[in-house]
Amino acid sequence: MPGVLGATGFFIYQYRQGLVQQEKNTIQTARALVQAVDNHLLRAQAVAQTLSAAETLATRDFARFHTDARSAIALAELGTNVVLRDQSGRQVLNTAIEYGQPLRAPAAPQQVREVFASGRPTISPIFIGPVLKKPIMSVDVPVIIDGEIAFALGVGILPESFNVLLNAQRLPADWVAGVVDPNGTIAGRTHSSEQFVGHKVTDRLLRAMATSPEGTAETTTREGIQVKTFYSRSPVTDWQVAIGIPVRTIQVGLAQTLSLIALGVVLVLGISLMLALFMGRKIAHSVTALRTPAIALGRGESAPMPDLPVKEAAEVAAAMGRAAGLLQERAAELAEAHRLAKFGTWYWDLASGEVRSSESLREIYGREVPSYSEMRGTLLPVESWELVNAASIEAVRTGKGFSLEVLVNHGSGYTIWINSKGEPVLNDKGEVVALRGMAQDITERKRADQLLRESEEKLRNAALHDVLTGLPNRALVMEFCERLVAASKRGHSGGALLFIDLDRFKPINDLYGHEVGDRVLQEVANRLAACTRQEDLVGRLGGDEFVIVLPYANRTHHRAAVVAQHVIASISLPIHVDTLELFVSPSIGISYFPEHATSVSALMHTADLAMYQAKHLGRANYQFYTPELDLRAEQALLIETRLKNALVHNQLGLVYQPVIDLKNGKLIGAEALVRLMDEGETIGPDKFIPIAESAGLIGQLGEWVVTEACQQHARWLREGMQLTLAINVSPLQFRQQGFAERLHDIIANAGMDPGCLEVEVTESTVMDNINEAVGILNKIKSYGVKVALDDFGTGYSSLSSLTSLPLDKLKVDQSFVRRIGRDPACRAVTEAIIALGRSLQLSIHGEGIESEDALLYLEEHGCDQAQGYWFSKPLPAGEFVQWYHEHWDKKAGAGAWERVSRIWAPKE
Repeated sequence: MPGVLGATGFFIYQYRQGLVQQEKNTIQTARALVQAVDNHLLRAQAVAQTLSAAETLATRDFARFHTDARSAIALAELGTNVVLRDQSGRQVLNTAIEYGQPLRAPAAPQQVREVFASGRPTISPIFIGPVLKKPIMSVDVPVIIDGEIAFALGVGILPESFNVLLNAQRLPADWVAGVVDPNGTIAGRTHSSEQFVGHKVTDRLLRAMATSPEGTAETTTREGIQVKTFYSRSPVTDWQVAIGIPVRTIQVGLAQTLSLIALGVVLVLGISLMLALFMGRKIAHSVTALRTPAIALGRGESAPMPDLPVKEAAEVAAAMGRAAGLLQERAAELAEAHRLAKFGTWYWDLASGEVRSSESLREIYGREVPSYSEMRGTLLPVESWELVNAASIEAVRTGKGFSLEVLVNHGSGYTIWINSKGEPVLNDKGEVVALRGMAQDITERKRADQLLRESEEKLRNAALHDVLTGLPNRALVMEFCERLVAASKRGHSGGALLFIDLDRFKPINDLYGHEVGDRVLQEVANRLAACTRQEDLVGRLGGDEFVIVLPYANRTHHRAAVVAQHVIASISLPIHVDTLELFVSPSIGISYFPEHATSVSALMHTADLAMYQAKHLGRANYQFYTPELDLRAEQALLIETRLKNALVHNQLGLVYQPVIDLKNGKLIGAEALVRLMDEGETIGPDKFIPIAESAGLIGQLGEWVVTEACQQHARWLREGMQLTLAINVSPLQFRQQGFAERLHDIIANAGMDPGCLEVEVTESTVMDNINEAVGILNKIKSYGVKVALDDFGTGYSSLSSLTSLPLDKLKVDQSFVRRIGRDPACRAVTEAIIALGRSLQLSIHGEGIESEDALLYLEEHGCDQAQGYWFSKPLPAGEFVQWYHEHWDKKAGAGAWERVSRIWAPKE
């Protein structure tokens, strides 16, 4: 019985020792696989960083970069494709798709946003690729061009790469091994990888992995098999490897062992103790012989494998040999990846103070790494050493890792920036015995960050100043005024704001172009600055609007008045631009704070009202704000109310001004003009159209005009009057979404021939956004409606853009027509517009004709149509019909043509 018990105890002891050794060996294998995964990821990162510095990217030669990137990925055999994305997440190129083919536009992955946010490389978890439609992961790095992050470059890696690493271990067939990303998603698997890659590991395993970087856990595989899982996590990438051995296999081993014991007791009870001792020695020898290679393998070193007589031990030794070979191969690749990425690892033994580091880290430092106590003032400047020391003490105390950016003294005598990350290493008792981590040279990124901060400061300064004049812009003016107004509320001195608008500036732009106008604005800015003190602020709000802010101005209005007088005198002097002598004058409105306003918006409003009062009183003067000026705003509100009521109660009306064909003197159409009728008073569009736009009523008003005009045309058509009706479209109405569609619906409902309707848009309306305008105009013309460009020549200098507009007619603005007889410049502009319209095969329409000389001039120079008071003022519909029958109907008497017969008689 003692022998049986002894044999039983011996076998059980050997079995347990085998389990312990299996656990150690399996964890060592998991570590080796983790290092192999790290090596693969960091090599891919190194390749990505090498590609990110390619000259073809810096020059944006994407076609050549596409070819080079494909070749690099194929040679490296580390990934499947390269993807280049901009900051919005849009794919610029994808080597998985032929260059030039359309690219999908998925939302930017999280790791891409992190690259742009941090400027550092990122390793993504597993996700479903938008092109390949299957699980993939990506190593992404920033592409820095001219000191700024221009793109994010990613190398995609398929799970098959990790499957190859796992299968190279040749683990037993029923063992299950897997690679897991930091989120717990399966990235590679030895069994059913097609089915389970991309899925999460089981909750029990996920919780176990979260508690410690290495260990074991009783879990269940995704197939439902009970296993004992051995896992290890990388301190560099946080990726993990788990190896599961079925519990059934372990139990079968135990059952086999116990059966062997029983059989041995029954059959081999009489075998001598010497034989048992002999066998025991062989087993012990095999186990002992494997200890040294296992320890070396765990340290990442190589050791010769002994020739073992025990088969199982020999198989383990062979597996360890293969793992050692693979580890050495991967270690060499990892070292190269570390060198390319300027990345290294370190291990600090707290007991001895010794610091072990990778070869790549010594290359980064340009020197040997001394013990920790010797680093102070040598490798690490004192300040850096104290930061590292404090972080290390905290890590030992709390058991949590750290991440620092510190300066390091390079061996060549200069300093570099290092990002160092570390985490505690625990012994079996849970005590911190060492710190380990990584360090990466981030000097280039720190320099890029510094350049970026400097660029941001320059951009902010540019954002607060007007590009043309260099004066503070609206944003800076508002910020300055907010501080002054807030101080005045606390009892500090008040101040004044002068709101300045230039008189007669628009004609300068119209006649001489914006380049001359810009030079005038620059000269005005210089003169305004000369009229003020250093403590005052001169700013440009936009266009020809300027402000002067006077802090600490008293309430006697004396200082503001003096400054205003200086401004008027200075700005009114001639301005010379090359050979031109130009004149402008300022209209100035003055408002005080806190006397007139206690907020910046109110201050601007009151000064603006005073400025309009100055214009109303003859311009080139200054006016102080008074409460009476608010009456004008009240009147505008009253007109808005009247307009709303008119739209509801049909108190609007249309008048029609005739359009004459200058080739034969016949009436061919009319322009419909809207009027607001209120208690017998007629209000012109110059007063209520701007109010309708600001009140959001322009769309409703415009639809009423189109509807009424179309219905009137139908009535005239029934009376035998064949005319083309023209309607004006407000800029805001034109830009409203669905304008063209609503116009089409109104025409269709009225039953009007679209070819009899002409839509007039101003030059400034279409030039604000010419691409959008072309689209709207093309849609209008597709319905059959004609398009005329109104007020041509008064807006932008847009002759080069005119050819892209789908037009039928150009209307020469009345500001040119009325001055044809006395202004050579107006005649030159008019002739140029007519010639341009002829070259583009457009009809030319002159408006504002008030004299026979103007009519003869336009007819002589090829103008097609005419309109103006010389023919008739705008008339209500009934009066227009009467006028038509009296003067232009075919049945009208000969006397009706006396005013125009001398013009066309010779041609008939």
